[in-house]
Amino acid sequence: MNERIFARLITDLESEDFAAAEAAANTLASLRDENVRPLMIKALEAGSPLVQRVMLWALGNYEIPDYTPYLSYLTAKDSDVKEAAQVLFMTEKPAAAAALEAAVHSPDAGLQYAAVETLGTLRTPAAEQLLITALDAEDTAVRSLAASALSPFPSEKTTEALAAHLTDDDEVRLSALFSLRKRLLSTEMLNAVSPLASDKNPEVRAAAVYVLDAAAPESAADDEDFHVRRAAAQTTASPAVLEHLCSDPEVSVRTAAADAAAKQKLVFTKTFIGMLSDENPGVRRAAAAALGNAGDEDKETAVAALTGALRDKKPGVRAASANALAEIGGEAAKHALEEASGEKNPILSGIMKNALDSLKKKEEKNP
Repeated sequence: MNERIFARLITDLESEDFAAAEAAANTLASLRDENVRPLMIKALEAGSPLVQRVMLWALGNYEIPDYTPYLSYLTAKDSDVKEAAQVLFMTEKPAAAAALEAAVHSPDAGLQYAAVETLGTLRTPAAEQLLITALDAEDTAVRSLAASALSPFPSEKTTEALAAHLTDDDEVRLSALFSLRKRLLSTEMLNAVSPLASDKNPEVRAAAVYVLDAAAPESAADDEDFHVRRAAAQTTASPAVLEHLCSDPEVSVRTAAADAAAKQKLVFTKTFIGMLSDENPGVRRAAAAALGNAGDEDKETAVAALTGALRDKKPGVRAASANALAEIGGEAAKHALEEASGEKNPILSGIMKNALDSLKKKEEKNP
């Protein structure tokens, strides 16, 4: 391809003729001609954001000995250009890794941040090590982003690196705690996190509770901040704590407690029935679903309460009640669902019929 044809493609790319612009973009993005590379670099340096984006796409087709000249596009104001630059660096090629490493060590915090952002899209050992290095950056935002970006890396060295920043600025601590969630932590690590459940910052306390999971202190259930109490509801293994949180003054805590109880197949029949009268439909929905775990000793009471909930003004509560009745089973539940199947709302009617079918299939399977 000669310079004249290339220039024509650039003109078409920026034209208002959509078909011509699309054709030009496709042609340019598929270029592999070494003779055109100097023209592409020149267009990249002087072109509009659209031209820059397409040139960055096209450069991905070439062997690039040095990625350093393209680092600046990772900080582009135009989000599409920035994204195209990130895609260019999404490779395991040593030259790309070397440029990102240089950016991580750069005194320019903006470039550091952009490099960490790009490294966060990679899942390579080299990216992991560079993100660990970025945890020691001078800029708080860079350290925080690096801590968040390390979430997918479960290695022991990453866990230790994150734990080492639990005394950092709040922004970094929160990111580190987020990335430590769902990891199998040693006793030593749990001991390092435990004090944060009493931190003065409620966000840190809540994040620590999520990390500690079932090992979180039961005192979190009485924390003054509802985010911490909600975290306790979602992580505790204590039935007593969960039942206590079902009557929390905060809606999201009550809902979380009922959802967690349902997941753990815990049945607080009297408490759940009381929650069916809650002013919040989300709480009523969660309570109805939780009642689906009622055992033989609570079956009659639960079915009666759920039958009443089939008339709730909120469709979500009625649907949850129908599914709970199907879980419990029995003649009374079947009768309630048969009556509810005449529901005028076609969607709800379908839900009721599906629940009834589910109940009948269970009975056929276990007569």
